[in-house]
Amino acid sequence: MKILFLATICYFVFLNSGVYSQKLNPAGSDLKDLKETVVNQNSAEKNLKYKTPAISVSDKSQKSPGLALLFSLIVPGAGQLYINRMDVGKYYLGADIAFWIGYGALTVYSNDVYDQAQVYSVQHASIGSTDGKDDDFFSNIGSYDNVYEYNNDKLARGEYQSLYDVQTNYWDWDNLSNMNTYESQRKSSERISDNRIIFGSLLIVNRIVSGISAYLLTQNQNKKKSVSFNIEPELMYKKDYSFDGVKINLSKNF
Repeated sequence: MKILFLATICYFVFLNSGVYSQKLNPAGSDLKDLKETVVNQNSAEKNLKYKTPAISVSDKSQKSPGLALLFSLIVPGAGQLYINRMDVGKYYLGADIAFWIGYGALTVYSNDVYDQAQVYSVQHASIGSTDGKDDDFFSNIGSYDNVYEYNNDKLARGEYQSLYDVQTNYWDWDNLSNMNTYESQRKSSERISDNRIIFGSLLIVNRIVSGISAYLLTQNQNKKKSVSFNIEPELMYKKDYSFDGVKINLSKNF
């Protein structure tokens, strides 16, 4: 601002020296020349006063609400970080971490229960090994006492493509109680896995809310920064048209 002020003064002093290089000399002029000179001087003063270019200074550090929204949709709190408002963003980021921990914990717990059920089937259903057997196989062994019962049921229904090879997909439960215990464990694993949708939904909602928050915060922040300053210098003269100084008009627009 100091440099701008000094440069403005120098500019108008130089301008003044050119416009007013010839002073009035009433004693050596007739009345007509005096009137013309006064009119010209008044015209020059008016032009200098109203045609002086204004200098506008505005704040260009505004952020993009769209980018803030996008960042928060990817990582909650990132949009707030983009506009230096982690005092708000930390809550969305903390919630996101907590939801991911909950989602991961249910995944690990569900897999652990499922693995225990498979081990139980190896011990009590004589399936040999769990290798090469899909989820449908482990679902079916919880509903049939052995592989022969299963195949007979599929033959009766005409579902020939669903038959198992008794050599590779054999099972035979030692008793009905153990089969029911296994099935209870397997279904428990499915319920635990299904409950992950709660945390999955919370992860999505948290991103949406964080994105909206970042968008609105950015807009409000930009409104506060959308201030422009207009600096309009004005030359001052005495009655004898000699230079008297510079007047700076400063206006602030919101």
